Amino acid sequence: MKPSRFSERPLVDQLHWMVAITPLFTLVIFYILICHAGLLLGEWPGRDSADVRDLAEISIPFGFHAVITFIGIVMMSLSPIAWIALLSEAHRYRSLADYGIRFAVFIACLSLVLWIGFKDPGSFLNWFFDWDDPASERIQSGPAWCYL
Repeated sequence: MKPSRFSERPLVDQLHWMVAITPLFTLVIFYILICHAGLLLGEWPGRDSADVRDLAEISIPFGFHAVITFIGIVMMSLSPIAWIALLSEAHRYRSLADYGIRFAVFIACLSLVLWIGFKDPGSFLNWFFDWDDPASERIQSGPAWCYL
């Protein structure tokens, strides 16, 4: 049986690709978690729906999924540091173009994740991290001139 092309690559080469796609992998896992929560709740999760911890108590697979998602977010946050750490091994590449392709994929994936996180369609990040929207609290608690 002939080994796959991926297994013939050096470990550093495989690590660079893994670090490059970590942000995209985390984004996919996060939105699968949102779909999982939607199936449990019967509606898309939002401000007035059950918290992640509440759903984790109801469904053990959801709790496991939430932990995996959180680990992915931590790994994505550390991926730029891992990328810099792997730079010391960049001299092993055959050409600068090989390294440039990996770097372009990494920057594209990270930019996509940051853009979607900034836009936060559906306020799913607020729901996941249990952040409150300070603007709505200000509107509910008093007039705007109180906060100038």
